[in-house]
Amino acid sequence: MSFLAPALLLGLLGIGVPIAAHLLGREVPRVVPFAAMRFLRAGDPVVTQRRRLRDRGLLAIRAGLLALLVLMLARPSSPGAKDLAVLDQPHAAVILLDASMSMDLQVDGQSEFERAVELVEEIVQTLPEGSQLGLVTTDTSAPTVAPSLATEAVSEALESWGRRVPQRFGARTMADALPDALDALAATDATAKVVYAIGDRTAGGLGSLPAAADEATLVPIPTRGSVTQPDPEVPSHVAITGVAWNPAPGVGPQAIHIVATLQHLGGPDDQALTVRVELDVDGQSAPAEVELTGGQAGRVEFTHTLAEREGATPATVRVVGREDALTADDVRHLWISTQDRLKVTIVNGDPSELRAHDEVFFLATALRSGRDDHLELHSLAPDQLEQSLRKHGAEAIADTDVLILANARCPAADVAPAIVERVQQGMGLWITTGERVTSREYNERLGAVLPLRLRGSVFAGTAPGRTQARTESFGSPQLTHPLFSGLTGELGLSQTQTRRLFLLEPDAERRTAVALSFAGGAPALMTAQVNAGRVALLTTSIDRDWTDLPLRPGFVPFVQRTVGYLGGLATSAQSFVVTAGEIKSIRTADPVTVIAADGSANTVRPAEDGLARFENTQRPGHYRIETQATGDEPHVFAVQVASSESDTRPVEILARPPQLDQTTASGHVPRGRVLLWPIMLLLLAESVWRWRRGAGATPPPSLAASRLSREANPR
Repeated sequence: MSFLAPALLLGLLGIGVPIAAHLLGREVPRVVPFAAMRFLRAGDPVVTQRRRLRDRGLLAIRAGLLALLVLMLARPSSPGAKDLAVLDQPHAAVILLDASMSMDLQVDGQSEFERAVELVEEIVQTLPEGSQLGLVTTDTSAPTVAPSLATEAVSEALESWGRRVPQRFGARTMADALPDALDALAATDATAKVVYAIGDRTAGGLGSLPAAADEATLVPIPTRGSVTQPDPEVPSHVAITGVAWNPAPGVGPQAIHIVATLQHLGGPDDQALTVRVELDVDGQSAPAEVELTGGQAGRVEFTHTLAEREGATPATVRVVGREDALTADDVRHLWISTQDRLKVTIVNGDPSELRAHDEVFFLATALRSGRDDHLELHSLAPDQLEQSLRKHGAEAIADTDVLILANARCPAADVAPAIVERVQQGMGLWITTGERVTSREYNERLGAVLPLRLRGSVFAGTAPGRTQARTESFGSPQLTHPLFSGLTGELGLSQTQTRRLFLLEPDAERRTAVALSFAGGAPALMTAQVNAGRVALLTTSIDRDWTDLPLRPGFVPFVQRTVGYLGGLATSAQSFVVTAGEIKSIRTADPVTVIAADGSANTVRPAEDGLARFENTQRPGHYRIETQATGDEPHVFAVQVASSESDTRPVEILARPPQLDQTTASGHVPRGRVLLWPIMLLLLAESVWRWRRGAGATPPPSLAASRLSREANPR
């Protein structure tokens, strides 16, 4: 048996406190003057009851209770079998620590992040002498420690950061942070280089890592169990995975329809829960309930009439009335307004008199379906767009929130820069391919905003002598992509058959994300953040020319999600939504003030490119952007947690522990919880003791009263 905090054992000296209290805390005798006592000889009275202990049983209970509390705070532990091993020779190592929201999951009274910190300490204590150690986390706001011989610097950095940040919301996946760890190792001159990746088994944790890394040895370390053991059980918890809203003019001019999507994760699949949800808006709360079964999703709908006001209204949807193993995803923030409209301009590159063969018939139908009354659709021919841009420049599309080039020839070289300028200022751009799209022109004129450059179109399954021999289906959507925020399963696109698609040129310098892929691995939908704007590239057609995508049940939500993501919104052009940890880019010529969710004012100045970048978006909530210009209404946006982090279900870990000459870390199994039962028993015993003493005892007589009694009754 050992103690993880032995210095706290000094608290055992406090056992003398109850003993002193029993000796000194007796009631002082009350002296009662009596006339006859004036003739008695004065003497020194001896108060024997203040020199001996009384209620020794109660004293023993209190002393034992204090001793057990001190022992528990000292964190007793015993050596335990740990499936944790490090290289047994001096080497350079970087700890890649998962610090995402899913690591706040509480399991047996301890969070996954607390377990990860304990594993970090064990690695620090076990590394061979002469090793270098550094630290990289998935949270961009966390400290980074370069590899050095001062291994204790990692522990100090984690301790100071952990006290400052009680919860971590904005974070990358471990795969996104792995290049930073490899770059840190590349700066060392060690021959042996190791990345110790510590995290949970989720899709954004260890499940996102590749099978191996070329530059270093990759060692995955789960917070619970080991890679070779079965997946551990996940505690039951509820998450709000998405919130959407739309104006409800059928109810009233100020009416808003709000829909929240919830999911029950972890626990038995047949476990049913009744979850209470509240909507807070305009100082009012509206309750609702939903029945959830393990692994299944449910919807809660609210209808609220807003007060007459200019601008947007902050609203919050939260789960109430239950203890949850992961509380960070029990709240969603949004801004709502009946005055916002999202303008979408569609450039039809292949019009047809037959609706079923028109390039944008299915696209426009999908955008107009459902409750999307906030969308304002406009259709242009390629020539109309170019004429407008030549006449007015970028101002021609200044009020366009999302521009869709649907199988359209690339805009002319003299007008394409205006589109690039508007994208950099915040406009969304969606390019769908087809026969009228040429790789060379798009790469030359719009290459600055393309997620990846176009290579050329090919037939699916092309092989010598077998043109058009096969079709390509879609794989599962990347649920970690913000475009599919709140998605709980297959989108309804897996049966899509594509006959022709565009291939792309790989480019490691471009920061892109794949939202949807073909079953063969080729990207189907890629996105990129370009300054303040977003761009999406669909590598097949949006109509039936190359694919049967428009005929699939998931086409409508696919189109609506893509346009909503490009507009950077939940459903409102004014209520821009960013994921926690994502940089909010603001197009401005003057400094702006961002009022954060905690009420703090942050001044952000624009860079040379005219963008002010606000990085402190780790805290979910409502934000305001105030400009120096008088009369301007503050721009607002909401920060929401990534819904993909709510899915704590284990996934397969591709990386496997390598076969190395290694030494096992000296692990410690905490034993402090076993002391809780004797502490509770002692508290109960003290209560019973005091109750029995109070019920049967009579107050002790005073010293003067005792003398008076003896004189009144002489023998």
